[in-house]
Amino acid sequence: MAEALLFPSRAWCEAAARALLADSQVQHALSEFGAVTAGMVVQRGEGLASDFCLLARLRPREEARLEFPDDEDELEELEPDYIAWAPHALCKELLRAALAGARPDPLRAVLERKVRLRGDLERLVKHAGRHRGAGLDAIRTVPTRFHGE
Repeated sequence: MAEALLFPSRAWCEAAARALLADSQVQHALSEFGAVTAGMVVQRGEGLASDFCLLARLRPREEARLEFPDDEDELEELEPDYIAWAPHALCKELLRAALAGARPDPLRAVLERKVRLRGDLERLVKHAGRHRGAGLDAIRTVPTRFHGE
């Protein structure tokens, strides 16, 4: 069995991107959604000493181009189409549920304002509804451990 990767970390994000983009459901969803640049700030707390920032440039049928800005200001300067800010505890909760076989709904966390999002929410909701659950099987293949555990 592969060694568990720490979430969030560069190694975990790279493994997750490879797994997700190898999933045909994810590729279908990305083809319909179109090329997108998305940023994520996993906010410190719950064992995570500082914010973790990621920028993912996603294109159908291409490898993800990932960057790891030092902070949210640097991430915002890269002008992603979408940027989300989520507490580390919530990210852990959603990921743990997915790894346990559940079907967590990250979009619900946005709509309930547990996650702050900047970008075209209408477009996101439209496409997410058609591709609910895409990538769950793929993400479950990434051996994962968490900060503070």
